[in-house]
Amino acid sequence: MACAAAVVLGACSAVGTVATAAGVSLVILIAALGWPQLLGAPARTSLTIVLAATGLLATWAVVIWPLEDGGRPVLLEPIAVCIALGAMAAFMVQLIRGHGRPQRLESTAGTITGVAGIASAAGWTALARWQELTDGAAGALQLSLAASLGLAALCALLPGARLLGRVLGLLLAAAAPFVLVQLLPDFPLWSAVVGGTLAGLVTVLTGSLVSSETRRPAGLRASLALGVAPVALTGLLAYVVLRIMTV
Repeated sequence: MACAAAVVLGACSAVGTVATAAGVSLVILIAALGWPQLLGAPARTSLTIVLAATGLLATWAVVIWPLEDGGRPVLLEPIAVCIALGAMAAFMVQLIRGHGRPQRLESTAGTITGVAGIASAAGWTALARWQELTDGAAGALQLSLAASLGLAALCALLPGARLLGRVLGLLLAAAAPFVLVQLLPDFPLWSAVVGGTLAGLVTVLTGSLVSSETRRPAGLRASLALGVAPVALTGLLAYVVLRIMTV
């Protein structure tokens, strides 16, 4: 699932900000539907609504967020605002459930974690808008990230030695930008290497949550949510890497 989501977002990045936001919205909905099931939390409908609303609001707020004086985009601000609102909504859901309900603490903590992770997918939209506003190479970086994610996810599926697959996936995720730099003009190589390495690491760590001993995740929606989780998390990481390494 991570590989498919990475391919979709990589393709959307070649079209523009709105197309990227549409692809990110699909990832957000998949994650929001499965996250409460992955947690085994009660009140799943209300938690799904909080997660989906937070993620969708974050990614579309990035699309329309006004520029500062001088035209400088500040695209982390809407994401931070939406995460804060989502955290408040998670507490409100538990208050509405009333006193004495089971797993209130676990549900609150898990929902806030989900809010932060799912809203991080808006980083893909921020990358696309940054490209349009600055005529930079963020689109190329998105393609590189998609390739790194896809390779790491595919290596995680290799039968046999699980450790070997993870190491190989991490190495290929870091190496993918060195191939793409030969094909894409104005390619931000070292930003892509750092971003790809982080993407591979997130994918490997997420895959390590699933083991034959724990038998997690439970259910199709939970499996899909766990599959798109590294894609969502990589969005914000990649945007931060791009902004730091191009200063």
